[in-house]
Amino acid sequence: MVTGSRPQDAGLRTLRLPLGAYASILHRVTGLLLLMVIASGLVLLRLSLRDPQHFATVGAWILAPTGRALGSMAVWVAAQHLYGGIRHMLLDTGRGWGRTRSRQSAAGVLILALVTAVLAGLLWP
Repeated sequence: MVTGSRPQDAGLRTLRLPLGAYASILHRVTGLLLLMVIASGLVLLRLSLRDPQHFATVGAWILAPTGRALGSMAVWVAAQHLYGGIRHMLLDTGRGWGRTRSRQSAAGVLILALVTAVLAGLLWP
């Protein structure tokens, strides 16, 4: 019988991922969420094209505070995925490598997506 110490599970909460890893994971998650946003948008479009009453109902829902909040979140999802994709394409071409540049580009993507969503929420009709 072998006696010795067994490997210990470090647990996910003890991992300290770099900011670039969070940006990469968020890019994948927003890709999935973007599919849901597009599907929901198509359902709303189909409903609004049914007749004038449904058009008015969808319009009122979109202009309500809940619709504004969900619209801002949808813009954030699209912006995060777009900016993250641009960042990944630049990394694939060899630009942005290195610890400092990678951290800066990841922070830039996160901040730019948040600013885009806030502006969309403020400019929502």
